[in-house]
Amino acid sequence: MAIYRFNARFVPGLLIGALGVVAFLTRLLPLLESGTLGGFRGYDDGVHYAAGVHLLAGSLPYRDYVLVHPPGIAVLMLPFALIGQLATDPAGVAAARVFFALLGTLNTLMLGILLRRWGYPAVIAGAGIYAVSSIATIAERSIMLSPVLGACVLAALLALRDYRQAPRRAVTVAAIFLGLALCFKLWAILPILVVAVMVAVRCGPRLLQRFLVAGAATCLVVMGPFFILAPGAMFTDVILAQVARTDGTAKGLVHRLGDFAGNHGAPWVLFLLGAVAVLCIVAAAAVGLSGGRKPREWGEEFWWAMLASVVVCALLASASFFDHYPNFAAPYLALCLGVSVGACAEALSRRQASQGRRSGWKARAPGAVMAALGLAVLVPVGVRGFVLEPQPLPGVVGADLVAAAAPYDCVFSTYAYMGIVSDSLSRSMRHGCGSIVDVFGTRMVEELSTNGARPAMGAGVSAQELQESQLNNAQAAVVGAPQADYGLSEKAIETLRTKFVLAAGSGNYQVWIRR
Repeated sequence: MAIYRFNARFVPGLLIGALGVVAFLTRLLPLLESGTLGGFRGYDDGVHYAAGVHLLAGSLPYRDYVLVHPPGIAVLMLPFALIGQLATDPAGVAAARVFFALLGTLNTLMLGILLRRWGYPAVIAGAGIYAVSSIATIAERSIMLSPVLGACVLAALLALRDYRQAPRRAVTVAAIFLGLALCFKLWAILPILVVAVMVAVRCGPRLLQRFLVAGAATCLVVMGPFFILAPGAMFTDVILAQVARTDGTAKGLVHRLGDFAGNHGAPWVLFLLGAVAVLCIVAAAAVGLSGGRKPREWGEEFWWAMLASVVVCALLASASFFDHYPNFAAPYLALCLGVSVGACAEALSRRQASQGRRSGWKARAPGAVMAALGLAVLVPVGVRGFVLEPQPLPGVVGADLVAAAAPYDCVFSTYAYMGIVSDSLSRSMRHGCGSIVDVFGTRMVEELSTNGARPAMGAGVSAQELQESQLNNAQAAVVGAPQADYGLSEKAIETLRTKFVLAAGSGNYQVWIRR
């Protein structure tokens, strides 16, 4: 054990750094190769960037438009929205995606640092799998919420790992990071609860109180101004709309396991992978419990296992579920996997030592073999993780849409990402025009209201009426065909066809100009 511990303490930082480089390239290269760094990357991706564009223009979430998440993403997107205004929307989005690729790299590095004490097999298994697997890359190539949440939680875990040296500072820093996480996504409440229990058990009630106060203060600084300006609307958008979501009820256990695996293969394969994940979580918890009988003596590995258990169970049972949701659990699953591999390598090394082989290549062989197996697994996982999801828009040439929309200052677009692809979103907002930030979110909030409408843009009108109003004020429109399948209401389609004429098209996207 001592021999392996000695080696584990000196795991070269070069390995962790190399995995960081791999993580960055795995996230960035498919975007460059497909030409989609500044193009389409999904519906939510466009909504989040558009929230920053609106905020830069003085249009506030909740007060002026529906945003079914806390305001953190709108604030984070401000510098990238500024790039979009000064240059082009594709440039602003491209810069944001490079930032998120770097954020994924940071998550990989933090996982490597947390697992470093378990040796290079653990680092390769945990941080390595995270670096290349689709469960991570699917969200960290886009402007999504889960990578930010993961980074905040991992930073909090790093702050707390040496809490005995400066407990007050460690607890405060962890609370600030977790408070920031809650400013982006309500899912953060799950890791916050687990870490709060960990702080209470390890540090006592006084530091738990400090943890809660510091976290609440962070949330108040970021979210307080938005709540003061529109308390009722913010509560409806952020809380009630999320509680009422049912867009994942049709996705059963097999479908969800397929998204966790990044591959919708045979059910028995998915259940086998699920069983392996459960074993890793149990093994990590057992390793943590071996630190002592008293709860305050339990190792950090136990709490990593609790994070994985709580978040995975919540995702499997949630009424709302999308293909990128497993990314919320990815860091904790990676930690449990790393601990399991590291513990196995240590056990084998200890067995070698007990048989008298305390030096030479035989003592190092178990770790080397497990590291080699880990590298062998990384290759097929990395091949799958390198696949771009979602795929680029079929047959759509962004340059054609940009050229067709360029002569017009006020351009309507059904979805935010259409304004990005046509480079018209920031220009339209700058000229006092715009489109609905989140069409589906706006309609979801409308369904909560007894009268079928909510003041989505400060005018007390529905999404349908907003679309008609914005089309009536627009000089051009970027829409998808058929229009009914791409979010336009029946009356908005009638307005489009009577007051506009089709000017250009690319794939199934069209640019219409006023007659």
